[in-house]
Amino acid sequence: MDGYRHENKYYISTAGYQMLRGRLQAALETDPNTVHPDGKYMIRSLYFDDYCQTGLLDKVEGIEDREKFRIRFYDMRDDFIRLEAKQKRNNLTKKLSARLTRPQVERILAGDTWFLYDAGKEQPLLRNFYYKCRTRLLRPAVIVDYYREAYIFQDVRLTFDMDLATGNYRTDLFSRDIRTIPVFPSDRVILEVKFDDDLPFSVRQLLRPIPATRCAISKYELCRQFQ
Repeated sequence: MDGYRHENKYYISTAGYQMLRGRLQAALETDPNTVHPDGKYMIRSLYFDDYCQTGLLDKVEGIEDREKFRIRFYDMRDDFIRLEAKQKRNNLTKKLSARLTRPQVERILAGDTWFLYDAGKEQPLLRNFYYKCRTRLLRPAVIVDYYREAYIFQDVRLTFDMDLATGNYRTDLFSRDIRTIPVFPSDRVILEVKFDDDLPFSVRQLLRPIPATRCAISKYELCRQFQ
């Protein structure tokens, strides 16, 4: 399936994270977009859902083919913002993205999505999102915050996600005074392993000694549980 990738997710302890982190730092490259000395960066996402909560219910009920939309930016900087659609098919995942400006996001949050139709001439995902907003009445659902540390090897991307928190009912994406709620204990880290076809043997060897529990983890679902 064109563009679809494997995406395996695990819960690991902070001790497991520290152990695996040392191994990855010695063997793999860090994400070239990382600018902080500690190798981490903040991700804030605003997820959208319809009035029937289809996106949430599809995940809870284990529907295999599903799609969700989010607006995402990094380190609270508004100079690089993306609309993303994450699609799930046959246990594989595909992510589509399109650039947005802050004024465009503010129009979306105000309920003005008409401009997306014309903007979609150059970025088709924007037009797709426009259609979904009009036909399914998509609306902001929840803000999801966390910190990420990423490593790459060939087509493989390994990420540690930590300090997951929800904005609960707040949807003002650019606000710096949102009092977020931690979603799970600080000694738990999410490990994600993403790859195209086969996970290279060398990467499997790096991961093998680390105690991990593979789970169908959805940050969106976890953060919606407080509403």
